[in-house]
Amino acid sequence: MSSSDSDDSYSHDEYWLNDYEEGNGPPLIKKKSRLICAVLHNQVEILRDLLDSPKWYNVHDSWGYSLLQIAARQERYKSFKYLLSIPDFPFDIVTKQGTTALGVALDSYMYNDIWREEYFTYELIKKGACIDEVYFQGESPLARALERHYYKSARLLIRRGADVNCVNSNRNESPLDMTVNRNQIELVMTLLAYGAQPTVYHFERSVFYNGSFEEQETLCLYIFDQYSNLELRLDVLLKLAEAKSPLFYHILKCPIKITIQYEYLSLYFRIMCSMNIDCLRLVIQKFGHSINELFSRSVLSDTDYTGGDGKPIYLRNLNLMLESELKSTAITFINNVNRSELFQDLIELGYKETAITQLYCYLLSYGLNIAELDLQIIYKKFGCCELFKILLHMDVQMGIPKVYIKNVIAVFMYDINMNLDRFFQKPYNYCKNSINELRRYFFHPKLNEMSCHNDETGGYLPERDFQEMPRLTELARNIFRKFFIKKFKIKTCSEFYSRLNDLAISNLYKKIINYETILY
Repeated sequence: MSSSDSDDSYSHDEYWLNDYEEGNGPPLIKKKSRLICAVLHNQVEILRDLLDSPKWYNVHDSWGYSLLQIAARQERYKSFKYLLSIPDFPFDIVTKQGTTALGVALDSYMYNDIWREEYFTYELIKKGACIDEVYFQGESPLARALERHYYKSARLLIRRGADVNCVNSNRNESPLDMTVNRNQIELVMTLLAYGAQPTVYHFERSVFYNGSFEEQETLCLYIFDQYSNLELRLDVLLKLAEAKSPLFYHILKCPIKITIQYEYLSLYFRIMCSMNIDCLRLVIQKFGHSINELFSRSVLSDTDYTGGDGKPIYLRNLNLMLESELKSTAITFINNVNRSELFQDLIELGYKETAITQLYCYLLSYGLNIAELDLQIIYKKFGCCELFKILLHMDVQMGIPKVYIKNVIAVFMYDINMNLDRFFQKPYNYCKNSINELRRYFFHPKLNEMSCHNDETGGYLPERDFQEMPRLTELARNIFRKFFIKKFKIKTCSEFYSRLNDLAISNLYKKIINYETILY
């Protein structure tokens, strides 16, 4: 039968039973039309009668799909099984695009992002379908089987001689790349047994994406030995140390070089703070120079902190780092890192104010710089607590990310130049209840007016008649602060609070002067 004679005038999608009931389907006059329709509706008896000569095996629809390809594409189990059972049925016929039945079975989604059933792929491979074809995306049958999680078919392809080191041209992945970290240890072992070439990259992926220990151990023993001189990412080594994995100790015995990705600075630090201290000591002993170089890089640019996923921060680990050769660079890193998320982590982990105070004071003894953001974080969580008061006596590096919304009362406490005029210039830089907060400390008509007309002030406070005494107290406080700062030429909050503590006045007055006492 010639190509033109074997091609039907309609696509197989047009041969649906409900179309015939409505009289809208293509006519079933031609034999090839009846063949396609029988395949679609799993009518094996009709197929058996119509396929009375090999010349009918090559029937295609208008899209170029053969009978077997139509059965696989539309998941027609009975038709597919029958066609494969015919001894001389040509299961490697190609479409107009050059795709075989195996390619169709491995091709696109069936519907709604769901892959076709693996049955069709597996049966074609078992029957002896060609496994060397390459699809237009540059994928091999093995790559497609792995992508679709057809692991039974993948193992059969490997045993049939598929290239286990073939790299996809579109994604630059080998079969081992696609298998590692999917917890398919049996498939990983099969690939290795048939000649797949593991690299440090595969081991790193398995560790980084929490592959099973059996998978990590298999790859490790294939890759690392006393004769190797390989490079390993620092975060991978630290993750092994954090988990107290036996592989960590095995790798330390091998001659390896550590590679550092400087964009993960805070991740390295975070793991080192939470890992087993004995493992940390070994890491510092063997790779202290590399870690020193790592922490020193934080000076070159702003460093974001990466959250710790609920892991604790151990003071004993910090102490080990700060008492080791990492001392100077570790504190440099802490000074340069954006600490908002670091201490937010501590708060979310349930650390109490006393524990966070202990940590701050410990780091202060090693030269920790206090930033404005530190004061904002502490005040937001604990208010004017003991730690906040301690930090007010330190030199504070002013400046805060514009995206961070400030608590206005905290600013009045640590910024001696802060006043209402500065607030009125940019009230949107502060949290939305700032106006009502300020009304508890200041009597000012503009604050009252803004509170009554602004729905974003964090709650409505009605106009009130103020008694004379609090207003005089506010006036005295404001005048005293101006005089006090000018008299002693005070430039920083640490100077202000040191001088204030030296004054022989009641603590009641000191709390009014430093805004601890609410006046209204």
